[in-house]
Amino acid sequence: MGDKDKAFRRLLADERLFLKFLRRFLRGRLPGDIDLDALTVEDVELQNITFIPPDLSKNESDVLYKVRRGSAEMYVYILVEHQSRVDFMMPFRLLSYMVEFWKRCTEQAGSRARRAGFLLPPVLPVVFYEGASKWTAPVRFSDKVESSSDFRGLVPDFEYLLISLRDKRPEDLLSFRDALGGLCYLAAPSKKESFAEAAERLRMLLTVLSDEERELLTNHLRGYLKILMKKEGLEIDDALDLCLEREEADEMLTYMLKEFRKTRKEGREEGLEEGLEKGLEKGREKGQLEMGISIALAMLEAGEPEEKILRYTGFSPAQLAEIRDGRKPDGRKPSSR
Repeated sequence: MGDKDKAFRRLLADERLFLKFLRRFLRGRLPGDIDLDALTVEDVELQNITFIPPDLSKNESDVLYKVRRGSAEMYVYILVEHQSRVDFMMPFRLLSYMVEFWKRCTEQAGSRARRAGFLLPPVLPVVFYEGASKWTAPVRFSDKVESSSDFRGLVPDFEYLLISLRDKRPEDLLSFRDALGGLCYLAAPSKKESFAEAAERLRMLLTVLSDEERELLTNHLRGYLKILMKKEGLEIDDALDLCLEREEADEMLTYMLKEFRKTRKEGREEGLEEGLEKGLEKGREKGQLEMGISIALAMLEAGEPEEKILRYTGFSPAQLAEIRDGRKPDGRKPSSR
């Protein structure tokens, strides 16, 4: 599973964000007896199952939730489509996933499934599309059946709900001033900002969020930052990844902006002398060293224990001692900040 799949699945697997997703994107599209504002995390239950075959798992992820509906229940199935190419077989694929789910229901019911009173639970199919191309695939299954109008009532027919991030303006997503809006902004293909500009907007968003929203956003921030940095040819190393814990996310986001700009500049300078590819690589390596040093200095200033600093940065005790004395691990003075 790629970084996008992990980030989206982790987002939607959070019951609090799932509830926000329902209220934000599905309001008015659910049965009237479901009061979205009254739903709590106790009313929704993530199902530990996926219906996506292995050959499609690189471009898609999915989640299935059971939602309480008074004394009954329904299911919401969300297929997250990452690729930009539109899948015109989507109605058929969704039907096959729903049938697979219902087959699972009958197997679990055992002999009860053969009784007259046994009914299959309703499933609401949703496609959450974050590709850059316009979604032009049909949303109604009958549109994939030849001459379906001649067989109305005799062939399966349903619609899936399409939520396309391409159609959401980044400014509108940020205007909600909550975790879901911030994460959707980072994933929005219509976003034109560079990593540095996007990260700066997220850093500012963090300052106006409530404690609960701040926690939600920072819990899921790392995955999306990795995706954005990879798009620009940069990687987050393990040491920095450990530092991006929720209690330090805003500080690390600010620091990452600084290091991102510095690494890009160093890569360009080296590229002028040694060729772009070699220069970018050297700039990244040097930037990672500077990143580790800056993290260590910040943690030393904050009074963090040496064991924690070594774990976060990957430096040896001897290297940390050199940094504490004002020297780089290779013996040179660190650059002024």
